[in-house]
Amino acid sequence: AGCRPGSSGPASAPGKAGREVLVDVLAARRPRLPDADAITLLAGDPTLWDARDPETPLVLTPHDREFARLAGEVGLDRISAARRAAARFHAVVLLKGHSTVVAAPDGRVLVSQSRSSWPATAGSGDVLSGLIGALLAAGEDPWLAAGCAAYVHELAADLAADGAPAPASHLQAAISDAIRAVLSPRVPRGERSLKIRSLRLVRKNR
Repeated sequence: AGCRPGSSGPASAPGKAGREVLVDVLAARRPRLPDADAITLLAGDPTLWDARDPETPLVLTPHDREFARLAGEVGLDRISAARRAAARFHAVVLLKGHSTVVAAPDGRVLVSQSRSSWPATAGSGDVLSGLIGALLAAGEDPWLAAGCAAYVHELAADLAADGAPAPASHLQAAISDAIRAVLSPRVPRGERSLKIRSLRLVRKNR
């Protein structure tokens, strides 16, 4: 059985209306994915966390500046910073960057190294959130959903860029090509799944 994830950020903004949307998302009894302005709201008003159902999965996807507002400066050790935030907020934390770190509350970590800066172009974060949301809606484990989405997102950015920055619309159009590459027939049959293949290509840290 699938689920319908709650998302807030790309279509909302700081202010009373954005706050009300975020409260509804946090209170929902389904996986939540507050992003962008929603992270800014959480950082500025810690009482918003009171609306959260602690038993429902939460995925946070900050870049370094958003992370600093939410949990303090990242520092040189991105893995430790993401782990601390994941434990503190009891959430999966996807720390976006050239080295994207995906940390689970129990200490599991995935690191996906980008080969370029193209995944950071304007609007690309919305594409990443959409990928994570789709996997959450399919019932995937939130940590694995975030890790798989990060890898496919970076691969799609490389395919769309072709040596130069590409707009988010081109990145979105390249998602299907990236998934086909992940599911290539050249991959052994036992590994022919998006989850297994994409996680095979990121570095696990215990």
